[in-house]
Amino acid sequence: MKREDIREKTMQLIYQMDITGNFDLSGLSVVEESEKVVNKKQAADTLNAVSLHHKEIDEMISRNLDKWTIDRIAKTDLAILRTAVAEMMYIESIPVGVSINEAVDLAKKYGDGRSYAFINSVLSKVESSL
Repeated sequence: MKREDIREKTMQLIYQMDITGNFDLSGLSVVEESEKVVNKKQAADTLNAVSLHHKEIDEMISRNLDKWTIDRIAKTDLAILRTAVAEMMYIESIPVGVSINEAVDLAKKYGDGRSYAFINSVLSKVESSL
């Protein structure tokens, strides 16, 4: 499985965490295909970072929003942001630029017509604050 596909499945699992309100990985119910992804180091590292640090990740996102609050962000956009910010803050093996570019690509696929620009803007501010 390509890194982009792993990141996409990871984002989907983070979306599920948000929808269920459960950031505990042990309680995560996933489809069979997504279960395979959890065994990949990239996915496991990102999911663990979100599970352990979702409050810090959300604080970082909130600090870098311009005239928005985190509760106004579409759930898919928030899952994409959480995925990228977790990588940027806690996973040194993934270059920050890669996290941003992949998040923008996910936003083009899953978000509305302006999601990619919004996500790029927020993540660029996060990058500057790291």
